[in-house]
Amino acid sequence: YGRPDMALFKFTKKILEDEPIDVYNNGDLDRDFTYIDDIVDGIINLVNLNPKNRVERHDIYNIGRGKPVRLMDFIEELEVALGKEAKKNFLPMQAGDVPKTWADTSKLEMDTGYAPKVNLKEGVKSFVDWYLGHYSNTTIRV
Repeated sequence: YGRPDMALFKFTKKILEDEPIDVYNNGDLDRDFTYIDDIVDGIINLVNLNPKNRVERHDIYNIGRGKPVRLMDFIEELEVALGKEAKKNFLPMQAGDVPKTWADTSKLEMDTGYAPKVNLKEGVKSFVDWYLGHYSNTTIRV
């Protein structure tokens, strides 16, 4: 499962239902999309980290892909995986938003050897396959 309020869930649902998706800053955004298996690997790496290697008892780590992806590339991959073009409602930047974000995973990489393995295309395709199978007989509420 995942958070149905996140872009991948919301966009997938709306595309399948022929509803427009809201695309902020006219699509000129970059985000760090990370496949769940890579997040789990990062957590497992931290659980297995030798306490002798820790600088402090409660270190803070970012877990993500560490590479920003253009929002429009993300949407295009989703359209390919669904076999359907999205209706896009292009909007200005939301107040308080930023044009580019990504996780700085350098500490996690240095301390555990963490390296995400699932690329955008594979991750989106796997998600869509799961989504279609999981929600085929379910009403989705977001």
